[in-house]
Amino acid sequence: MAANKVKGIRCGVCSDTFSARMIRQHNDANMLSIGSRIVGEGLALDIVDAFLIAEFEGGRHADRVAMIVELEG
Repeated sequence: MAANKVKGIRCGVCSDTFSARMIRQHNDANMLSIGSRIVGEGLALDIVDAFLIAEFEGGRHADRVAMIVELEG
């Protein structure tokens, strides 16, 4: 919760690889949060891989990211 209070951080909580890809592709997330009591080690590694491989798509998603950056001040 506190990570997104830091200027420049766009963090998402993920418990699956699909969500990890989507937060990168659609929200240009630059930080990943994984609950250790929710996700096992093997899945956590897959989530990290999915997050690192995914790239921001820009386009229609860029407007949302620009609004987030503007809110940071």
